[in-house]
Amino acid sequence: MSVYSRTEIVHVVCMSENTPIQFKLMLPADLKIRVEEMASLNRRSLSQEIVAALEEKYPTPSATDATGIEARVLLWLAGRIRKSSPKPGSLRDRQAAAYEVLAGRSIAESSNDDEKF
Repeated sequence: MSVYSRTEIVHVVCMSENTPIQFKLMLPADLKIRVEEMASLNRRSLSQEIVAALEEKYPTPSATDATGIEARVLLWLAGRIRKSSPKPGSLRDRQAAAYEVLAGRSIAESSNDDEKF
């Protein structure tokens, strides 16, 4: 069994929106030192600092961010599913996550199209 197929199984079966996933991350030494310094200043662990920086850089798309009808509909559907609080990893939870990913892609594509003009 290859590493890829095992990783694919983990992502499909276990990965829900808030489940922490461990993976190896390679950083340049000077960047790691800078992130560690910021983590210390913010009283966070290195992992928490990295997550905070990524959350800031890549926020979860919301209906207010969506300009296209497709993205708004997908986010609306995901919101309806999330209101019922599906169990993490359940079919409904994965469906909501898929809608959110598709909406994010739609938003990204529409912003890329706007930059072309």
